[in-house]
Amino acid sequence: MVATSMQLIYLHGIAGGPALSPAMTSLAAAGFDIVAPKLPGFAGHPGFQAPHDHLEWLTRVWDVLDDTNALPCPVIGASVGGMFAAELAIFRPEAVTKLALLAPLGIFDAANPGIDLYAMPGSQRLSSLFAGPVPAPFETAFAELGEEQGVARYLVQVAGASLVWPIPDRDLDTRIHRIRTPSLVLWGSDDKIAPPTLAAHWTRDTTAVIVTGAGHLLEWDAPEFVADKLLSFLDG
Repeated sequence: MVATSMQLIYLHGIAGGPALSPAMTSLAAAGFDIVAPKLPGFAGHPGFQAPHDHLEWLTRVWDVLDDTNALPCPVIGASVGGMFAAELAIFRPEAVTKLALLAPLGIFDAANPGIDLYAMPGSQRLSSLFAGPVPAPFETAFAELGEEQGVARYLVQVAGASLVWPIPDRDLDTRIHRIRTPSLVLWGSDDKIAPPTLAAHWTRDTTAVIVTGAGHLLEWDAPEFVADKLLSFLDG
């Protein structure tokens, strides 16, 4: 299936976006122009200070999105990127023509809380996000910065923790019903951060697609399956 040329925005997950995932690369090969901005703090730039509340986070993320000049367009969001993509569709529905959410964060289920990513040693965090081996771009992220690599990696951790710690709950369950744009929800069956039972909270007229053998960053664990579902949704 080949898509006509179209811009779309991809918002990366909680580990940042060191490179386009193979799933997003497949979409680009099919004709989509992928705009993949870095969320605030995830570029590892010195001097980052986390916003003090969710409203400031939304403001800063939307400033980044408006600077892309891509909106309105389809928006794909993974993990924390899915949370911001959903908020965009809720509060600025004219900006999102289609919405695909890949294990979005922002809703919490006390009965199935998942693991606390920031309660474990830093050396274990990356591996907890994937069902398979940690992809090479994450292992080598910011290597070009030399001695400053550790600082950049730390700032990514600060940005992620400020979004989901101590509880990854931003009350989206109280406003998710306001999403009216055509939507697709995909979830990894082996997601340790946001258990797949959460998927039911994110669907309205359809059920979520559970991706077998994939972890939280499912577009890296099952790129061909995820790309196929996204292409069918975007071209449909």
